[in-house]
Amino acid sequence: MPKIRKTKIKKMKTCSSCGRELPLSTGFYSTKSPLFAVDGKINICKECFIGNALNDEIGEIDEVKFKNLLRKTDFPFYRDNLQSAANQYAKEHGYVSEDDVKYHGSDIIKLYMKNVNSLRQLNSKTFEDSEKDGFIQKGSTVVKKGEGNVQVLSSAADKQIEKQFLNQDNFELTEEIVQLFGEGYSKDEYRKMHKKYEKLKLNYSLQTNLHQEALATYVRFKVKEENATASGNVDEAKKWYDAAQNAAEKAKLTPKQLTQADLQNGINSFSEIFKAVEQAVDVVPILPKFKFAPNDACDFIVWCYINYARDLQGLPHCEYEDVYKFYDKKKEEFISQYGDPYGIFDEDPSKKIRENIQKFITLPKDYEDGDG
Repeated sequence: MPKIRKTKIKKMKTCSSCGRELPLSTGFYSTKSPLFAVDGKINICKECFIGNALNDEIGEIDEVKFKNLLRKTDFPFYRDNLQSAANQYAKEHGYVSEDDVKYHGSDIIKLYMKNVNSLRQLNSKTFEDSEKDGFIQKGSTVVKKGEGNVQVLSSAADKQIEKQFLNQDNFELTEEIVQLFGEGYSKDEYRKMHKKYEKLKLNYSLQTNLHQEALATYVRFKVKEENATASGNVDEAKKWYDAAQNAAEKAKLTPKQLTQADLQNGINSFSEIFKAVEQAVDVVPILPKFKFAPNDACDFIVWCYINYARDLQGLPHCEYEDVYKFYDKKKEEFISQYGDPYGIFDEDPSKKIRENIQKFITLPKDYEDGDG
C-alpha cells in the first residue's frame, strides 16, 4: 500500500498595507518585538515595507519615511548600519559607480534588514533602544558623510533631519518653559511644545493668564497626539486628539469660533482690523499690492478697503466713481444741515485730483492674473 504523503499547509498572512495574502514564512520580515509576538512577523509585507521607505521618483532611501517605518514595526534604526549596508552593496556591485549607489535604495534596505535579523548585536534591539543610542551604535567606526548624515540619504531628507537635530541641540530648557507646560515631560517634548506654542501664539491673543493656560493645555495634548501617531499607537493618538480638540474649542482656537467681539476687541485702526481678520484662517483673500508708487495713494487705499470689506460680505466690487458719489452725497447732507461757515469745502481739493487718481487706478491687464 503506497504511503500517503502529508502536504504541509502554508501559513498565510494578510499585509496591512496592500491587503494581499502572502506566505507567512517568506512574505514578511521576522521580528522579536512583543508587538508581533503572535506569529513573530511584522504586519507589512516585504515589498510594501521597502516601497514605503523610498523616494518614489529616484529610488533613494528617504530617511524620514524609513525611520518612521522602523518605529512602527519596532525595528532599530542605526545610521551607521544603514551606511554599512550601502558600503556592502557597493562592494558586491563594483560596476555601480559610487555616486549611483544611493539610487539602489531597495537593495540597501534588504541588506539592512538582513543584518538586523542576523547580527547578534542588532536582532534583539528595538526602535527605542536605537533612539536611546542616538541612532548610532556605540563604538561605531563607519565613516559618515557631511553633517552626521549617511551618504545614502536623499538631499531632501538630509536637510529635514539635519534641521531636526539642530533644533534639539540648540534648544535650551528654561524654568519658564517648565512652569508654562508643567513638570514631568522629556526634553524633546518640551522642545516640541515650546515650538508649537510660539507659533500658535502669533495668531492667538494672550490677553490674560487664562488665555495663556488655555493655549498651553491645547499644545500639551496636541504634542502627545502627534507623538502617539508617529509611534503607530492609534488608540493613544485618538485619546489625545479628542483631548486637544476639546481644549481647542474651550480656548476658541478654531477659526469658526472667532466671533465679531473676539475680532474687534481693542481695535482702533484699519491696520488692526486687517491683522485681526487675517488671524481667522482661510477667510481672507490675498490683498492687492502696489505696482506703482504714487505721491498720494490715500484714495486708492480707501477704495481697496471698501472692496475688501465687500469681498468679505460676498458683494460685488464698487467702481471708483461710486466712492466719490457717496462722498459728494454726504458732503451735501452735511452742508445742508450745518452749512459751511468756515469754507471747509471751498475749492475742494478732492475734485482737483480725482482725474489723476483715476488714471492711477487703471490697473495693468495682468493684475487680475495674480501678478499685481
